[in-house]
Amino acid sequence: MPWNIGYMEIRIRRRALAEALAGAKAAYPNEFVCLLRGKRESASIVIEDTLIPPGIMVSKAMSSFSDWMMPFIEGMVGTFHSHPQGELRPSRQDGWLFEKKGGVHFIAVEPFSRKSVAAFLGNGRKVAFRII
Repeated sequence: MPWNIGYMEIRIRRRALAEALAGAKAAYPNEFVCLLRGKRESASIVIEDTLIPPGIMVSKAMSSFSDWMMPFIEGMVGTFHSHPQGELRPSRQDGWLFEKKGGVHFIAVEPFSRKSVAAFLGNGRKVAFRII
């Protein structure tokens, strides 16, 4: 089923965002990627926690993981990854990831703080989010 979340509020638990940002800081100067798990609640998506995918591969210019090693993950709503080179917008390569892995995607840049994170829908459109 395609994600139709353009009208939904995006909320992320403070702990989940802190975990993702800590991963990005630890991986620097390489990229970091993790999956976001959560649930739909009425007219919102609530991101509850992060998961490190199996078979993760990272470098200064990319991060990826192997789909064939992925177990079924109930409640996967999107991804989080870092752009250590400083671009707080999706790259062309991010488009594939966005299309395949849920409906909400976060990108963080240095200094990997709450103020250096943006959220995007699967089509690459930037959306507001709220930390809860």
